[in-house]
Amino acid sequence: MNLIIHPDELILKGKNQSFFYNTLIKNLQRSFKDSTFKRIEGGIWAENLQEDDLKSQRDPFGKIKNLPGINNFAICYKSKAEVENVKKTIDELIKNLENKPETFRASSKRIDKNFPTKSQELNITLGDYVNEKYGFGVKLKKPDLEIHISIYQKRVLIYGNTIKAVGGLPVGSSGRVLSLLSGGIDSPVASYNLLKRGAEIGLIHFQNETQVSEEVGEKIFDIAKKLAKYQSKIKLFIVPFGEIQKQVIMKVPADYRMIISRRIFYKIAERVAVENKYLALATGDSLGQVASQTLENMSAIYEATDILKLTPLITLNKSEIIKIARDIETMDISERPYEDCCSLFVAKHPQTKAKLKDVLEIEKQINTSIVDNVEIISYNISID
Repeated sequence: MNLIIHPDELILKGKNQSFFYNTLIKNLQRSFKDSTFKRIEGGIWAENLQEDDLKSQRDPFGKIKNLPGINNFAICYKSKAEVENVKKTIDELIKNLENKPETFRASSKRIDKNFPTKSQELNITLGDYVNEKYGFGVKLKKPDLEIHISIYQKRVLIYGNTIKAVGGLPVGSSGRVLSLLSGGIDSPVASYNLLKRGAEIGLIHFQNETQVSEEVGEKIFDIAKKLAKYQSKIKLFIVPFGEIQKQVIMKVPADYRMIISRRIFYKIAERVAVENKYLALATGDSLGQVASQTLENMSAIYEATDILKLTPLITLNKSEIIKIARDIETMDISERPYEDCCSLFVAKHPQTKAKLKDVLEIEKQINTSIVDNVEIISYNISID
């Protein structure tokens, strides 16, 4: 099977287009090892794709739909640059349609201006041919089938309706980000949004045990596998947080526990990020959603480290986040029972307007050597 792939946003990249195209082609090649990909004017030509490779669960094109950087794609056919050969290729396209249309239109584009038949004239010729042979009605606006004919110097590419993909920028084109992953709804969505913007992500999870438990494996690993659909492979770091958690509970007033614990998360995550060459940390913070996400508290928490922090969900409300979680199939996993570290630090009356000087004074009670020497376990999570 051959496809025409249309990237998203790359037309805006000017002289940097080649970098983004090459990154997308590299990602495609990594996902579909036995296929070939070549940049052509207006898109990428994909050759020798196997149906089984494209499938993801019940979606026949699921794996390619999930690659960030692709706006849309279509099954594509190659023809000689001759009108009669183009007609035969259109026959092949129609023959392979799952559902026969009632209406259609022909849309020609002459990339090679030396082709003797002008686009409008070719549209009429091919439209008459399809109408007479198949009885489909001509409809110029929103037809059931649009037949695209792209004319190059030595070949013509012909395809029908395009299939929408995830869009955005190709993974790896915007640097590397380490995303803090909880057991909740928000952080997987934040990670997904970063993937769509071209970031290669790693994940770090703080669990409320002294060692990795089966419960973590069933939930956090499953979320990581869902996110790996967009990147093929993701590095997951798990930090057993039990000993530090005990200190926080014993030495920190209840209303400050969430703030102090999140500052510790950031300090450990920054160390992992620097050691593994991630340029930023990311969280699922949404402004004002919970007590730790007021401006005052986020300011006190983010001050703990110098590394860049990204908050992709900062302006989204919960219903918007839930919609994306359902779309990327992490919602059901996030709703499974699981007490992560954050849930254990929620106070009855949490501090909402923390002052940095108070936070720093309270934080002195924590043994920093435990923070510096905490065990970090890493896993490579492949596509589900």
